[in-house]
Amino acid sequence: MTSYEPELNIEEHLIQQLTEKQSQWTLRDDIRTMQDLWKNFRRILVLNNKELFDEHPLTDLEFLQIQDQLRFPTFYDAAKWLMGENGIARLRVQREDAALGTVYPVVFKRVDIAGGSSVYEVVHQIEFPRKEQMNCDRRGDVTLLINGLPMIHIELKNRHHPYKEAFNQIKKYLKEGVFRDIFSTLQMFVVSNGSDTRYIAAAAESGLNEKFLSSWLDDANQPITDYLSFAKSVLSIPAAHKMVSQYTVLDSERKAIILLRPYQIHAIESIRNAVNPYTDGGTQSGFIWHTTGSGKTLTSYKVAHYLTQIPSVEKVVFVVDRRDLDNQTTGSFQAYAEYDTIDVNETDNTGDLVKKLQFDKGDVIVTTIQKLQIIMKRYPAGSKKYEKLHKLRLVFVVDECHRAVSPMAQDQINHYFTNPLWYGFTGTPIFSEDAKDSPGDLPATTEEQYGACLNKYTIKEALHDGAVLGFQVEYHNTFDMRVLAKQNNIEKWTQDDDGFGLETALLKAKVIDTAYEDEEHMLRVVDFIVNKASGKFGLKRGKGDTYTAILTTSSIKQAQRYYQLFKRVKAGAEPRVTISDDVKRQLADFPKVAITYSVSENGDNDSFNQDQMKESMSDYNEMFGTQYTMEQIDAYNCNVNDRLARKKKLYQVREAQLDLVIVVDRLLTGFDAPSLSTLFIDRKPMRSYGIIQAFSRTNRLYDSQKRFGQIVIFQVPAHFKRAVDHAMKLYSSGGGSYVQAPSWEEAEKKFRKALQKLRAIATTPEEVDALSKNQKLQFLKAYRELDDAYSDLQVYSQSQDKDLTKDYQIDEKTIEEYSGKFNNVKEELKEDNDNDDPEVNTAINYELHCYHVDQIDEDYILRLMEATRSDESALVMDETAKNQKIIKEINEEIARFRKTNPARAEILETIWKEYQESPANFVNKNFVDILNDRVQAKARAMISVFAKEWCVDPDALAFFVETYDAAKDPQDKQVNQDALKKVSNAKEYRKTHPNIGLKYWRLLLEGIRKLYVEKLQKLIER
Repeated sequence: MTSYEPELNIEEHLIQQLTEKQSQWTLRDDIRTMQDLWKNFRRILVLNNKELFDEHPLTDLEFLQIQDQLRFPTFYDAAKWLMGENGIARLRVQREDAALGTVYPVVFKRVDIAGGSSVYEVVHQIEFPRKEQMNCDRRGDVTLLINGLPMIHIELKNRHHPYKEAFNQIKKYLKEGVFRDIFSTLQMFVVSNGSDTRYIAAAAESGLNEKFLSSWLDDANQPITDYLSFAKSVLSIPAAHKMVSQYTVLDSERKAIILLRPYQIHAIESIRNAVNPYTDGGTQSGFIWHTTGSGKTLTSYKVAHYLTQIPSVEKVVFVVDRRDLDNQTTGSFQAYAEYDTIDVNETDNTGDLVKKLQFDKGDVIVTTIQKLQIIMKRYPAGSKKYEKLHKLRLVFVVDECHRAVSPMAQDQINHYFTNPLWYGFTGTPIFSEDAKDSPGDLPATTEEQYGACLNKYTIKEALHDGAVLGFQVEYHNTFDMRVLAKQNNIEKWTQDDDGFGLETALLKAKVIDTAYEDEEHMLRVVDFIVNKASGKFGLKRGKGDTYTAILTTSSIKQAQRYYQLFKRVKAGAEPRVTISDDVKRQLADFPKVAITYSVSENGDNDSFNQDQMKESMSDYNEMFGTQYTMEQIDAYNCNVNDRLARKKKLYQVREAQLDLVIVVDRLLTGFDAPSLSTLFIDRKPMRSYGIIQAFSRTNRLYDSQKRFGQIVIFQVPAHFKRAVDHAMKLYSSGGGSYVQAPSWEEAEKKFRKALQKLRAIATTPEEVDALSKNQKLQFLKAYRELDDAYSDLQVYSQSQDKDLTKDYQIDEKTIEEYSGKFNNVKEELKEDNDNDDPEVNTAINYELHCYHVDQIDEDYILRLMEATRSDESALVMDETAKNQKIIKEINEEIARFRKTNPARAEILETIWKEYQESPANFVNKNFVDILNDRVQAKARAMISVFAKEWCVDPDALAFFVETYDAAKDPQDKQVNQDALKKVSNAKEYRKTHPNIGLKYWRLLLEGIRKLYVEKLQKLIER
């Protein structure tokens, strides 16, 4: 048997690492309780505010005021306070002696690191008293305090357990309300099993997504996973203080804390070095190559923020392409900056831009290259304004730098201002292979234009790190190219395996474009999207939980034709394509389609395009109850973006959602939508950087069931495949094949192999029960492989042409039965503390992709309820017509949910009625937390009544119920059964039940089983 370092040893070694001299943490072994923490915080607060409390000591009543202020409803609220005013977080204390007035003691300074007044302490095994009777008393592993406040919490497991167990431990603590009181100031969680270490921003249990657990990389993008190495790199001082202050961003739109990933931090540090005139080579411009989808806008925001703090920089100008002003860049910047020590100003016009350039205030100006060019024309050299502008020491930060600023425009700016610095961000730098045609001696590549690459993080590295998803690309022909060649008397072409020569001949003869413009081709594309792509849209996931998609076409005219075809098909007015009954059963109103394109005023086709757009907007208004007109087309476009992205709570309910948006070029760059899974392409190949940009709309992290960014190509598949392979190789530093998902043949082979392996262990689900312990361990691993392979298989369109029974000799019902056995075996083996097989422990913690135990109905109802208020601070319900539809849907969904889980449905309905009657009572409260609290309270009440009747200790009974396994035979022993027996009082029970005799213990166990199966199980399960 393998010997593993005990968890306690790992904890001791971590603390030893943290308290080494260079790490600067001090161990406080005397602090073990919440009261100890508050006492310690008070001591530090008084010490750091001597001028306020030396002569007039802080009283107990005053400290109660402080405690109330530091009990935050959410970690996000704590983070807002920690941002402080000008980076200093203070408290407000009304002195007990009225003559002393109100004072504002300092608690935390964002920039006061190490050498300042900050106090860094480590505590461990803090006792968390239970909030609910059903729960257990808990102890945290290791917590890091800054100035006495918990900022970083670390949960540990030993090496034969996966780090995910530590993550699940944190989620359990959150659900039980452990991290409240003084622990509500936490900003970061760290989980580790010694070998694998990850970190994540603090969030509520419902908002903590394992997809966003991040590992640490060094500045060469090499992983640092060992817990001691991680502690040295990330948790020492000043690194840890920077992480929870300077490398933390608040997203006011999503009400979430964001912790930068390591490559984002390294990019900021690389620009810090580039700006510093005292480094080797002096001050220099440069660019950051971070793959699309890895958070460039967030990184560029933090870079801009940092640059405003440098005295030698007079103004930071963030330059975006004109099209980005009607997408998300400015909105994202303002969402990040709302509570930060930085102002983000969008310029309304050129006059406004000139004023803001001359302000002394160190803010960030967001503007376009077009406005800068107008200024240069309006105030030429020699004018009074020019002299003031020319002398400014500017730094330009450019998002999508290859697109937002042309070489010529940059050259003009360099001559107009005095040696400005440029820092460009791109996921697709332009290399010599795809160099632009630049006039004269102007730069043709990104490096020529901006300077050296200061930091690089490619698709290959992002995939390895789990920061983005890979691409699953399908190529489809909607007609026989050989038949097309014969019809047009084309008889000769270069023979090859992939059809490239035939496509080339058809392109040269200029006949293939006509074929792609033909309505028959377009109808086959529409048929594929509505009937063959349900796996890509995730229609089985249910209302509100599907994915979104984009269809990009070759022209505005083609986009309009597609829109009309979808409209006819959905109305049942197109006999050649009908939506299948299977799709209608999965989602009755699918697909909900919109279109967006640029509309000009005075071109040849502008009048027609405007009329078409008016019709599309009218359909949109009818679908969503909006009232957009052509004068509000920018607002319409923004609304389309929001509905497709589904980031806001309002758009996470089916009533408000889009499925597909038809575009030409809009949304193919700079658009961030994690719920977007698929890009359908009916146009010729773009350049390499255009391919990666467009593809990367789809590969954002979202949830465990979104496995790939999915691409479906309908034109010149051989040409497109070669272009894709070249682009992947170019932009992943040679890792092209690594970036793409397996082919259909490979995915199917993997599924067949996994199915064969599973059947070798258990031919039927029923056979699992009779397996030995070792065989059950093998079953866990085998079913995990099958679930993984089956989940992958379903995103391929070819899977919809397969019949499970006929092609694989298995059906959905059997797979689901296997999944039930998987969950039973998992629970059974969790009780076995002797497992030394890391793979088995990983399987025990594996969450199924295909069959979830989560109650989707409930999650959707809670989202609907959240959508009825503008934000959590709303005092009244929104009573618009749109919300009336949502209210109606909530009532219908609760009625439907009552059929499957009446116990939880009853609580949900009560909360819903209370909220409708008194919305003010729910201000700054999360519906998920309210439901959890009500469920716990009801379960506690049931257990208390039962415990009193049967003369059993209620705490012991609650603990016994927590680990109860209803799948076990009633005769088999339950976990903690002996402990329960010790605190059950048969003698006391017999006083009121004299005829019970020796049957007390048997009847007690039968009563507990009945209580659990008939009442508690449905109540507490999710």
